[in-house]
Amino acid sequence: MIGYKLTPEQKEDIQGKEYSPYQIFNCVQDINQVWFTFLTDEDKRSIIGTQYEWLLLCPQEEYVPSEPSPINL
Repeated sequence: MIGYKLTPEQKEDIQGKEYSPYQIFNCVQDINQVWFTFLTDEDKRSIIGTQYEWLLLCPQEEYVPSEPSPINL
């Protein structure tokens, strides 16, 4: 799964913040303790022109979960 890689400071800036009605940012750490957030195409359109548009400039990288997902067991 590809996500937007965040620094710890960037994660703190957005975690739990609302970016559109009924949508909040949720950040997760991967197996290497790197923070990520994930945006759908609709989410990306929602943040264009907002204070969160900078997220679209963050590097996109492969997210590796720290624990196996129960769905994949």
